[in-house]
Amino acid sequence: MTLREDEIEALVKFDRSSLTVVKYDDLTTTAGQPYVAIIKMVDGRAFAGNGDSRITAVRAAWETYQRFMNAPIQSRHNGYWLYENALANVELQRITNQTEKQHD
Repeated sequence: MTLREDEIEALVKFDRSSLTVVKYDDLTTTAGQPYVAIIKMVDGRAFAGNGDSRITAVRAAWETYQRFMNAPIQSRHNGYWLYENALANVELQRITNQTEKQHD
């Protein structure tokens, strides 16, 4: 079953997490994919997904988030998930920087 963006956002909010979607300008795109979606959990963990459209980015972040939630608890602290969290935090920092530049 393929979920719509509003359905994914509702599920994310149900988990007390948040969903952010941003479209980068041409100078800051990630691998030619202008959209990035980030799901941020209450505990600070974050999962990012990039895409050529808004829904593609949202679904990519959702898939990563779901893999994490379905992973055994003891494996949630391994290097793979630390890497995924770091990638998402880099994207969050890029969003913050882009927002600050727009307000200058």
